[in-house]
Amino acid sequence: MGKFLAWVGVYAVIFLGCVSPVWGEAPGRIVSLAPSLTREIYDLQEQDRLVGVTSFCPAEARKEREVVGTLTLLNIEKICALKPDLVLASMDSNRETAVEKLKSLGFRVEVFQGCESFACMCSEFIRLGSLLGREHEAEQMVEDIRRQVSGLREKASRGPAYRVFWQMGTNPLVAAGDNTFTGELIRTAGCRNIFEQLPAKYPRVNVENVLAADPEVIFLVSDMEDTQVHHALWSRFSRVSAVRQGRVYPLSADLVCQPTPAMFLQALQTIVACLYQEQP
Repeated sequence: MGKFLAWVGVYAVIFLGCVSPVWGEAPGRIVSLAPSLTREIYDLQEQDRLVGVTSFCPAEARKEREVVGTLTLLNIEKICALKPDLVLASMDSNRETAVEKLKSLGFRVEVFQGCESFACMCSEFIRLGSLLGREHEAEQMVEDIRRQVSGLREKASRGPAYRVFWQMGTNPLVAAGDNTFTGELIRTAGCRNIFEQLPAKYPRVNVENVLAADPEVIFLVSDMEDTQVHHALWSRFSRVSAVRQGRVYPLSADLVCQPTPAMFLQALQTIVACLYQEQP
């Protein structure tokens, strides 16, 4: 009986500590469970509302806010202690069981799509702005970003339509498929993905597949420590057009793997600068 009462006491402490404040129109204490959502809060200059982030969120946020776990392994007790009035989650980053647990504890949890298109990114960004009472500002930012993306698309249309291999990983060798926002980046930059016919979002391929397609440009998505490994893989294949013509470009994963309107624009600017630096 004593042990039972002890467990009841522990549960009561956790549960009562997790009771969320009444939902309001302007949340003042936000926990963000996805790097892209954290970035967007900073884009809207609302970072003062952030009280918790994950270990995958931007370094600036991790330094200034409580880290409540990884994308898939969250510390529910930490989140409870922060008493957020809004938790932001991502459909493709966070486990559904964790999201449902937070909801069952009384938290307001808003789940965002894992966007694979620029249009989706813009729509979800405006939705976030609306939740924060910054819908007008979000709409203005999206309008400006769309205008810049349109200008870059027009510039790219004047250049050659390169065959592109977009490498996401080395071991195993992973490409970016066409039905991803990476595929849209390639198309917007006026190029053609050599693996556009594959249905998988990020298909595993082999060196022979790449050699047969003879890409004219290779983009290597990597962190600093594995850039040299990626380069070493292709440097021995001088018959590949991209290698022979010096069009093998490393790209920071932090730059091209964040599905937000602002990061889509930054990634596109970088790609277009690489591809068409000789164009007027």
